[in-house]
Amino acid sequence: MNELDLKLGSINEKSADPKFIQIAHRIRELIDAGQLACGDKLPSVNRIIEHFSVSRDTAIKAYQELKNLGIVESSPCKGYFVGNVCRKEGQKRIILLVDELSWYKDKIYQGLVDHLPEGFYVERFCHSDDFDLLKLLYERHCSRPDIAAILIIPTAGQSRDAQYFRFINPGKILFLDRRVPGTPHSAVYQDFTAGLYEALDAERNTLATYRRLVFVTRLSANPVTEDIAQGFTLFCASLGIPFARIRALFTETQIRGTLAFEHGDLIVTLDDLLLAEVLRSCEERAWMPGTDVGLIALNDGPFYSRLRPVPISTLSADFYRMGELAASFVTSGAIEPKRIPARLAVRASLAGHP
Repeated sequence: MNELDLKLGSINEKSADPKFIQIAHRIRELIDAGQLACGDKLPSVNRIIEHFSVSRDTAIKAYQELKNLGIVESSPCKGYFVGNVCRKEGQKRIILLVDELSWYKDKIYQGLVDHLPEGFYVERFCHSDDFDLLKLLYERHCSRPDIAAILIIPTAGQSRDAQYFRFINPGKILFLDRRVPGTPHSAVYQDFTAGLYEALDAERNTLATYRRLVFVTRLSANPVTEDIAQGFTLFCASLGIPFARIRALFTETQIRGTLAFEHGDLIVTLDDLLLAEVLRSCEERAWMPGTDVGLIALNDGPFYSRLRPVPISTLSADFYRMGELAASFVTSGAIEPKRIPARLAVRASLAGHP
């Protein structure tokens, strides 16, 4: 018997409380006493069954009771773990639904938390760009009385988002990063066509030295990627250079050796795996980014400014500012739609960098 088993204690067969309530109460007592902390993994359902000699249904109901209280969370990979124990009594919840777990999307969370007054607690959930999961998460939280706001990064496809949210009354919902046309909800968003065009145009003199712009993306596409490509197409037309697109496959092995860019190209990569393959291909050819080709990564990251052989230029919106404006929405209850401009951070991977 391990230490946690000793702390869990046992069922009181004479108690009027159902067994699942007793189990839930005991776990909550351990959390309230600080013996289980935020993020701590909880015993599996099978361990609860074995320890308390209860049915699977009872064990699952005990955890569901704790999930309903908002102090235990679960995931397919981690099982059950302690959730928002840092939340104080009386604090209002803010639900942040993100489409991916990434450094730049975490900047939204940081901007939000840094600009909220006391009295609010932010819970993040990832819907992985899956509308069915987004809808499930929204409906799980929307009717709770302690919810101050639900901040949503919609799916890249957006068609199902629009069909669903156009019937939801405005008030607690704010869309982030992307607008959802046809809905009554405000948004703090990027314009993936005009915004990226403007960011490139601001550095027109630096980019005019390249023979063509090559956008390295995935074989599958979504409306956001197509809007980005449209912005690049318009910029190339204004600069009088060709635009090309490479649609890569999905795994590192599939991508290896398939990116057919040329000397003098300006290459823009959609994600880190594609960026890594471009760098590997440059190394094989003894080409130096910033000298033989130009290289830009979409969305900034913590290491791009420190990468070798050269720091990587990035084309990115100010996600921290998105979070700051979301905090304003939470505290004021309303916000006018606000477009966040993009910026090209020129580093050594572009010729003519400062």
